Amino acid sequence: MADLTYNGYTGSANVSIQDECLHGRILFIDDIITYEGSTVEELNCAFKEAVDDYISYCKRTGKSPNKPYSGSFNIRIGPELHKKSAEAAHNAGVALNEFITKAVQERIENNGITKIEHTHKHVVIAKEDSMREVRIATSTPPLLWEAMNATTQH
Repeated sequence: MADLTYNGYTGSANVSIQDECLHGRILFIDDIITYEGSTVEELNCAFKEAVDDYISYCKRTGKSPNKPYSGSFNIRIGPELHKKSAEAAHNAGVALNEFITKAVQERIENNGITKIEHTHKHVVIAKEDSMREVRIATSTPPLLWEAMNATTQH
């Protein structure tokens, strides 16, 4: 799905096979403003007209137009998660708002994938000759075999 952008607003672009038309709505605002067209060019023009008409309507009626992405929103996370978040923010030496902002930003930058870091040991048994075994324990993945052979010859 592709989004349309104009004058700080974002709009959807959808296809209706049944109605044989393109349609969309202005996203991320409380009001429901829709538009349609027969071609991509018509849809884009209809979207821009819908934004302009919306802003004009709001001016005429004295209503403040919804502005997407105000930078402020309320969330409900439950008292226990709220407490743990506040404690984690305090331990990190930052305000709760900054802590949550960073958590959201990291999640978005990782494409919604939570990275879990872990530590474990690899034990590699390398035989120098048929008589002696050398055990190598490391917290990082095993070295390349050439490097391991060099390590076992000391």
